[in-house]
Amino acid sequence: MKINKLIGLAILALSISMVSCSGEDGQDGINGINGIDGQDGADGQDGQNGENGEGFDEMSQFGSISLNLSGTRPDGEAFEDSAVFKFAGLDGDFPEGGGNTMIIQEGQDFTTYPFRIFRFLTTPDDDVNKSFTGLSLVFSNLGEADESLLFGEFILNKYTVKGDDYKYFVMTDSYQSGANGTSEFEFTDLTFDAEDNNHLSFSYSFMVAANTNSSEHELAVSGEVDVYILEKIQ
Repeated sequence: MKINKLIGLAILALSISMVSCSGEDGQDGINGINGIDGQDGADGQDGQNGENGEGFDEMSQFGSISLNLSGTRPDGEAFEDSAVFKFAGLDGDFPEGGGNTMIIQEGQDFTTYPFRIFRFLTTPDDDVNKSFTGLSLVFSNLGEADESLLFGEFILNKYTVKGDDYKYFVMTDSYQSGANGTSEFEFTDLTFDAEDNNHLSFSYSFMVAANTNSSEHELAVSGEVDVYILEKIQ
């Protein structure tokens, strides 16, 4: 009986000794180094351009008319606007009476060159996309020393001038050179080559008075013409 009691006391003393001798927790270790970000993969290649829609090449093959407008909107805000009209109707003379035609008329004293050059802003149809611009010009002795402009008219139909403030106004006007508040048309680099598919090119500019254009303010008009014209058989 004494031996069992002594053994029990010894075990108890040993347990107390082990508990009292256990050490304190150590300090936290240092955080690991951040990993390096992976590199971005290479960009994929752009896809191939789609084919032009039906009729696109046919309607744009005869060249274009560029337009620059500078003036003041009907609400008094200044504006600058530009566009390229590059689509010709495929039916010769479209309903508004324009087209892409010329007729050389040789007279006894001089030769006249009447041009009707009209281009749509987008591919035209009967109901929408009717915005177009054009020039009706008659020159005498084109390319000669006594070359002169006998008649000049510029037409702008249903062209929308849009501002950065999401406001717009629509222009449907016609301007005749030297008449009704329009200055004389000025042409630079005017060339016509009948041997090169009736290739006509020039730069143009003129001013329009406030009361004769849709902006209701003085308007500066300029641009470039680079077109190939069909000659109408007489």
